[in-house]
Amino acid sequence: MEKPTRLALLKEIAEFINVETEIYSMMQGALKSLIQGSEFTTGWIFFIDDSGQHELVSHVDLPGALSKQDCKYMCEGTCWCVQAYQNKKLTKASNIINCSRINLANRAYHEETDGVTHHATVPLRSGNEQFGLLNVATPHTTHYSEEDLEMLESVAFQIGSAIKRIWLTDQEKEAARISERNRLARDLHDSVNQMLFSVKLTAHAAEGMTKEETSRKAFRIIEQTSQQAVNEMRALIWQLKPVGLEQGIVSALKKYSTVLQLDLTVNVDGLINLPSLVEENTYRIIQEAMNNTKKHGETTKVELLLIQKNNYLTIYIEDKGKGFNIKESNVPDSHGLKNIRQRVKMMNGKLEIKSNHNSGTKIHIIVPL
Repeated sequence: MEKPTRLALLKEIAEFINVETEIYSMMQGALKSLIQGSEFTTGWIFFIDDSGQHELVSHVDLPGALSKQDCKYMCEGTCWCVQAYQNKKLTKASNIINCSRINLANRAYHEETDGVTHHATVPLRSGNEQFGLLNVATPHTTHYSEEDLEMLESVAFQIGSAIKRIWLTDQEKEAARISERNRLARDLHDSVNQMLFSVKLTAHAAEGMTKEETSRKAFRIIEQTSQQAVNEMRALIWQLKPVGLEQGIVSALKKYSTVLQLDLTVNVDGLINLPSLVEENTYRIIQEAMNNTKKHGETTKVELLLIQKNNYLTIYIEDKGKGFNIKESNVPDSHGLKNIRQRVKMMNGKLEIKSNHNSGTKIHIIVPL
């Protein structure tokens, strides 16, 4: 199949990127188009945070040596391009003469290198913001032409701009969702919740006014059902709007744990003073974790540690419940876990979940501030 011209390829990638609304599918699709439409045969993308921690977020057609053991050689250790990126020395598309990751993989699996020994790299950026690195390689190639590097820079610029656009759009959507949830919470509290409470009081009064046992029993049932509905409504309002968040996230979480009848232990290191969007999302993440403990953990004890230092928020959530195998397809409340992952991604954070049957669940999150 004939390869498209460079201009046609850049146009194809730009058209794809402009309609994508999800960061990871956008990167994977753009990278796939680049590899299929150029002389490059493999490519991969790292996200890199301010501390230099990097994460392999996308890859296409990696040689066997690099894809072994869940891309072990791509994810472990350090390399020149990541260090140069972190030290602000990597500002444009460059040839990498000696890549420690490729070298280690090639030594371990020499017969599965597909002839890849060197790669080119370029930072993903939008304005002054940098998000990570785009790397590409071709078999038996140690040096990439200026034309190749220029095309790589063009694609990296498109991807970086799209990352920024999607993040900003997601933040706007989340702000709108928060506003709408707050409105719904107010409406439910001011209307439905008050009506249910009135029904409860009326049933209680009516029971005391009649001596006919059948009627008294009916009024008792109405009162009890109304109280259950009030409790359910209160929990729903908590889900929609974190009542008490204005007094701090710790206070709000303790109040919510009381609603769930959980024994929450909170430890704090540093002054927890968060931007409103981070605070709201952090609350929702911990709320989701507590909901999972309540529904699936078969325990009432949850431990929470919040650390705010060096422009990072670190969150540890742990329960001693029955746990689950996170690799199984039927993970309990996988929708809730997906929500947690999405919120962490939106805050440009890192998430680690550890759980096994009968060994509890541990959640570790790091969010830049």
